[in-house]
Amino acid sequence: MRLTVCCCPGIIYLIMEQHTLKVLEFDKIIAKLQSQAACSLGQEVAGLSYPATDLAVARRRQQETSEARAILDYEGNIPFGGIEDIRHFVERAAVEALLQPTELLSVLYTLQGTKRLGQFLAKMGPKYPIMGDLGSDIEQFNAVERAISGAIASSGEVMDSASHALGSVRSELRTTQSRITEKMNSYLQGSAYKTIIQEPVITIRSDRYCIPIKSDHRGQFPGIVHDASSSGATLFIEPAGVVELGNKRKQLVVREREEVEKVLAGLTAQVAAVSDRIIATLNVVGLIDAITARAKLSILQGACAPFLNDEGRIEMLAGRHPLLEGDVVPIDLQLGEKFSILLITGPNTGGKTVALKTVGLLSLMAACGMHVPALPGTELAIYENIYADIGDEQSIEQSLSTFSAHLNNIVRITRGATKNSLVLLDELGAGTDPAEGAALAKAILDFLLEHDAKTVATTHYGELKEYAYMRDGVENASVEFDPVSLRPTYRLLVGIPGSSNAFVIAARLGLDSVIIDAAKENVATHAVASDELIRRIEESHRVAAEQRRAAEQISRDAEQLKQRYEQQLGGIETLKSRVEHKTKERAENVIDTFSRKLERTLEELAAQKADSARAQDLKKKAEKLIDQLERETVKRVEAKQVKEEKLSRDTVLAVGSRVRIAGVDRDGEIAEPPEAGKVVVMVGNMRVTVPISSLRQAKGVPEQEVKPQRADNSIGIQKAREFTPEIHLRGMRVEPALIDLDKYLDDAMAAGMDSVRIVHGKGTGQMRSAVWDYLRSHRGVKSYRLGEQDEGGSGVTVVQMKG
Repeated sequence: MRLTVCCCPGIIYLIMEQHTLKVLEFDKIIAKLQSQAACSLGQEVAGLSYPATDLAVARRRQQETSEARAILDYEGNIPFGGIEDIRHFVERAAVEALLQPTELLSVLYTLQGTKRLGQFLAKMGPKYPIMGDLGSDIEQFNAVERAISGAIASSGEVMDSASHALGSVRSELRTTQSRITEKMNSYLQGSAYKTIIQEPVITIRSDRYCIPIKSDHRGQFPGIVHDASSSGATLFIEPAGVVELGNKRKQLVVREREEVEKVLAGLTAQVAAVSDRIIATLNVVGLIDAITARAKLSILQGACAPFLNDEGRIEMLAGRHPLLEGDVVPIDLQLGEKFSILLITGPNTGGKTVALKTVGLLSLMAACGMHVPALPGTELAIYENIYADIGDEQSIEQSLSTFSAHLNNIVRITRGATKNSLVLLDELGAGTDPAEGAALAKAILDFLLEHDAKTVATTHYGELKEYAYMRDGVENASVEFDPVSLRPTYRLLVGIPGSSNAFVIAARLGLDSVIIDAAKENVATHAVASDELIRRIEESHRVAAEQRRAAEQISRDAEQLKQRYEQQLGGIETLKSRVEHKTKERAENVIDTFSRKLERTLEELAAQKADSARAQDLKKKAEKLIDQLERETVKRVEAKQVKEEKLSRDTVLAVGSRVRIAGVDRDGEIAEPPEAGKVVVMVGNMRVTVPISSLRQAKGVPEQEVKPQRADNSIGIQKAREFTPEIHLRGMRVEPALIDLDKYLDDAMAAGMDSVRIVHGKGTGQMRSAVWDYLRSHRGVKSYRLGEQDEGGSGVTVVQMKG
């Protein structure tokens, strides 16, 4: 028996059958996972993915994937830019092999990339602790980065500044080359050799500077011949006056090369000194990339994190085969709770094998830490081993028949299956005499049932339908078939065995009724009756299943609405508390401000003559401040005493009655008689429809219309000081938001504001539309527009107020 051993650094895990991974095509799942990796490090780790047999390990992997997906969904992409597999370079450095400039640049860019990744995940730590911990395992190598970036240019050249000696040699080399060029130009531009020069250019031959001379004038030009043209008409001669400079240049080039090698050797040594730590960091990066690949695959497949158990229990909700493309029919399947064997019957190409593979692949994916393509609430089990006998595995090389090939697999399965195993059997007992095959299938299922191995099996044998009804712990299932279209629906029906559709199909396809009637007579009466009964049960089950799915969807929708309501209610309570606290502070600030003004006024009044005009003005101002101070104090006391009281049962909701809406700190009037449990209320300028249950006792007296006040009176000045030129409506429902906006704009007018900002967010645009509809008719609004980019963009409306 061939087994695959899968391991992770520092941990050795149990084994999984290679045969199972092969027949379930798990390698294709791994290939999909690898395609989502950002770099070869992650591809390598993803390629080593294996199913965990320990529940704690599997749950940890699921948490890793869930955190990575949450980061991708809410925080943005996880940065892997610049990272590549530099382990080969690091290992060469460790054995003192000289790294070249381009290789050192790869090391630099990768270390910079791993540092960015680590810093990003460190910021995520408070919200995503697992990914944050992995990010903290990424070391930073600042000294190595500084050394390489200070010595190697982005072009791959060693810079002059890499060492003092290198800079000195290169400076001298440039001077020598300049002198050579100057000397060579004097030969070309002078008249002494003008007639014997083949072409007035400087060429390099054998790394020496030469001038092309006509070969028949060789004796007239002193120097060393380094080359000749293919025709022999031109000789390339280094002038005698340049030879010494050329020799010096050659020596400087050798010295430059030696200095460059010294620089590279020093950088290589720095990499070698931390080679073990770099390799360890790269291993962590590979793991993070593989986890991120799992998260990306989850998004691509519309998958979710399953609940996991080690009790063999499966509750699959709308599970989809992860390798099928297009419109895949999902299946619901249960196993391990009320029964340990599920027996699926139905026509060929009806989806039995797909259902079998879906169970196996989703179990493997979950054990590897991958999310599964199914609805939230899906529960899967972590098994010690998964056995599979699927498909026609007839081997010509081994001269095995279909039956023999299946039987070899079953022998292996029955020897290893336990209560912690998942067994998948396709066409159990097929390939031999039907009577013997059915008897053998029953015996195999009895054996697996006795050992409590969780089993999903498919079959064509009608006898096994009755077997499932007669055995506790065994349940029938079938793939649905549409007798009208003569096509399978691929929907799995648990609890109903598959009926025979041969006669129905034959009739639909036009087979003579005489033949069909004769065939029916050849079938036992009770068999025909059984098939008819099964068909009726199947139809009833199909209708019930559709109704159950609809009810479950309604239940899920209701639960989601309930959660949203509770979240919004919690947010409203929090906001209410904040507003009350802020209101209290503002009221106290108002009283403090009036008190300080009054004190200053009285001090100034004491310094004036009693009959002076200034004293009279100050006296009036003091009286006004005292009056305002008393009013604000009374309001503060009343605000403490007022409680939000519900309406009594006998309250008459007549038009004009004053009421307050729960959560809105403002009274309103009923504008229309109640109807269907709702009522229309005018709050300020706002007309809103709310449930009667949300009404509360009015707290104040009817509000007077707020008129714009001049900014130079004391109340306007005070409001202007306290007023904030921005209101936030994001996350609110439209009606309460518009009520708050109405009050806010009244305050803006009273404070004499020129402009204000309304932050409504982008979202679906519903809030912005409601705000703009309201602004069109507001008496104090002059104009409005969307914010510029630096003002918040389309998530903000800027309002110009009337003067």
